[in-house]
Amino acid sequence: MAVLLALIPLIHDLKTALTASYWLDEAWVALSVRLPLSDLPVATSSTPLGWSLLLQLVPDTDYLRVVPIAFHGLSVCAAYALGRSLRWPTRRLEVVAGLACGMAVLLLPAQQIRHDLKQYTADAAFTVALLALGTWAERTWSRRRLGVIAVAVATGMLFSHVTAIAAPCVFGGLLLVTAVRQQWRRLREVAVAALCTVTVIVIIYFSISAQGKNDAMQRFWVDSFPTLAELPGYLGQQIDALTPVLGAPALVVGGLLVAGIVTIVRQGRPACATAVVLLPVAVTTLGVTRSYPLLELRTSHFLLVTTAAVAGIGVVGLAVGATGLVRRAVPQVPPTVATVTICALLLATFGLKNDRWYRFDGNESGLYYTAIAVTDIRSSTEYVAAHRSRNDVVVLNSGAWYGFAFYSEPDAVTLVPRYGNTVGWWVDMPTRSDVVVVRERDESSIRAGLDEALALAGRRGGARIWLVRSHVIGEEVDAWRTVLADYRVEQAFDGVEPVLLISEG
Repeated sequence: MAVLLALIPLIHDLKTALTASYWLDEAWVALSVRLPLSDLPVATSSTPLGWSLLLQLVPDTDYLRVVPIAFHGLSVCAAYALGRSLRWPTRRLEVVAGLACGMAVLLLPAQQIRHDLKQYTADAAFTVALLALGTWAERTWSRRRLGVIAVAVATGMLFSHVTAIAAPCVFGGLLLVTAVRQQWRRLREVAVAALCTVTVIVIIYFSISAQGKNDAMQRFWVDSFPTLAELPGYLGQQIDALTPVLGAPALVVGGLLVAGIVTIVRQGRPACATAVVLLPVAVTTLGVTRSYPLLELRTSHFLLVTTAAVAGIGVVGLAVGATGLVRRAVPQVPPTVATVTICALLLATFGLKNDRWYRFDGNESGLYYTAIAVTDIRSSTEYVAAHRSRNDVVVLNSGAWYGFAFYSEPDAVTLVPRYGNTVGWWVDMPTRSDVVVVRERDESSIRAGLDEALALAGRRGGARIWLVRSHVIGEEVDAWRTVLADYRVEQAFDGVEPVLLISEG
């Protein structure tokens, strides 16, 4: 584990990940640290409550991404534990399997872009950890170990909503295998533990987690909820879209995944293998029933990491099988040396094929869209704060508002609950009467916002009007271009997201 953790800063561009400006989705998470703890149940919204509490413990608010990075490290460690926990014939082979499983997770391209200030790395960490705990329970059966899994699930629900998907799969695997083996006493124990765990999941979900589910959020994810008739085409489309971040062709990944499942069964952990098979069944069911986005890059990150971990086990299984062939050709080669060499060659090939993903700064390599590469609300906010006069007016689009509020310290921020957007809340800055927020993205709203700013500037004695925008995408790009054509526009700050000065044309 120490070796794997030491490799993280060599693989990842941690400096950029830790210090880049928070983009829209991150900004409303970051804002929770500027609000009173009493506001947290509302402000945490679509983010797990425990995650938001962890952010409160980070001393410097510019480094909040240390939390998702820490969970990334935990997912690598959990993968190592999963690989080692199978019933390998020798201790050396256990270590080899752990390293191969952990390296597959560490080198996964999807991990390189998942440094958002969101719970996605926690989703992956708890999913792989629960699989590892399931194999631990299989290894030496006891009620205490079932209790540890139940406690891990209760803890995980505070940091990852996906725990509610992974836990039933783990217990489902244990139930099915003990039932097939007709181990009735053990089956009763698993059933009791599963019932208690499901009860805890339901209580935590409906008392805390369900607050993040609203109509606006459902509309946002509507394209990720296929019907049964759309499912075959949708799955093919999404698998093609996710193939680049898996780092290998879909057929290769699928083959290694099957090899991993077979290896898990052969190494005496059929309940774990069953849980792995149940995961895609569960998420597909949830997608069709419009309960959880299906195969979306961010929300399905836990599936990508789990796939990598199981594929890593598949690599070891194939290496062990190939070792026999190698020893027939060269009998003097020790079995472990042959297995290690084959694993190293396969993983090195994977790493070299995907080397362009490692340590890339934002989107400079042109590999994949990352919001931190194309947004920088912190620089815009700081520039305006340093150059505006007291009477000036600041216009913001909705995508800039949360980040502007976060970075405008020490201005006070207050929570506005029950707001009809995806996070379900808004913020006000009561001391900033100079700010006009364009809350919608259409032309009429933008024009109305600029007219309001011009009127406000007139009442303030002809003050300047600063325009700060962030995360301008889709139809909003054209809307702003059309509206600004009717005004005199001067670029004041040439940053990633330029700041403009607006006046009547």
